[in-house]
Amino acid sequence: MVDASTVAPMLGNNGAIAIAAGLAMGLSAFAAGWSQGALGSAAMGTVAERPELESKMIVYIVLPEVLALFGFVVAFLLLSKITGA
Repeated sequence: MVDASTVAPMLGNNGAIAIAAGLAMGLSAFAAGWSQGALGSAAMGTVAERPELESKMIVYIVLPEVLALFGFVVAFLLLSKITGA
């Protein structure tokens, strides 16, 4: 088992922050894509049956993108903490 005391000296503080930023951006983009795929197909099925709901369904398609934007903001804030860059 690997604990934090053995990994931290190998990565250094900047390396750990860079990995955290990459994970924040990557996982939030993956989650946004996954949820947008599920919501998008359901929304387009609804619009096919009831076209008057198109404007409401566009909101549901846009909402997962906010998740990716939050991940980008977190990654940017983490990367701003890297020293010596």
